[in-house]
Amino acid sequence: MANRSTHAQVKRKGGDHLTIQQQETDSPVLPVAQLEQLQAFKPDAVDWIINQTRIEAEHRRKMDNRINLFTFIEHMLGQLFAFLIGIAGVIGGVYASVNGQPTAGGAIAAAALTGLAVVFLTGRSN
Repeated sequence: MANRSTHAQVKRKGGDHLTIQQQETDSPVLPVAQLEQLQAFKPDAVDWIINQTRIEAEHRRKMDNRINLFTFIEHMLGQLFAFLIGIAGVIGGVYASVNGQPTAGGAIAAAALTGLAVVFLTGRSN
């Protein structure tokens, strides 16, 4: 959980002062001190804040599940298409070899399988 806080005070000779406070956090829950200050200022707002925090947490969990599902689907489709490309390369190579071009057939099959092996061994570029 990342948390940054900035606090500044300016005091003048007449006794006046100005305080500025900023807090930045990636947590959906406000710190207890701020909830206590809000309770003293506007009591019904605390319940609203807690309710909104709960709604946001549910939304975050739903989005996490959705992202995980789409990532899984992306990986499975990548594996399927890699398999299909490999099979197509081998079938193309066999077809060329059977039709009188054994060198070309071997080159086509080898290029398809070597290309897939390089991608799988080096990983994705993104």
